[in-house]
Amino acid sequence: MKPMDAVERQLIKALQGSLPLAENPYQALGERLGLSEEELVQRLAALKASGCLKRIGAILRHQQSGYRANALAVFLVDAAAIDAVGQALAQSPLVSHSYERKAYDAWPYNLYAMLHSRDAQKIDAFVHGFAAAHGITRFEILDSQEELKKTSMTYYP
Repeated sequence: MKPMDAVERQLIKALQGSLPLAENPYQALGERLGLSEEELVQRLAALKASGCLKRIGAILRHQQSGYRANALAVFLVDAAAIDAVGQALAQSPLVSHSYERKAYDAWPYNLYAMLHSRDAQKIDAFVHGFAAAHGITRFEILDSQEELKKTSMTYYP
């Protein structure tokens, strides 16, 4: 993998913030960086192909958009089934992200999911129903009390 050049670093730095609110945000971003829209898109494609860029995604400020019920659900899932159960969990529209983590004696849970809803009872019903449907007997629902920080990673300050 070749190192990123100065223009690519500036592009990544610009993407760490918000895209311009414009009909053609890549064109507007390109103009800001002295690139054509076509060159900007080509550079993004090259960064993705090289593995330097995984994706560009939107961040929804869920609490500001009415999704005030938020919880981390943790499950103890048999290691042989974790991929299938994790994929099934990820299909729920309530789940923003899910992941496997190492289990410990004091905290045996190995499958985690962040859930968001306008209604806490909907999260509770989903988690209990999901656990029952997949034969999961050990799980916890950790309701969010207060959001203390929510930012994207910054690689180039």
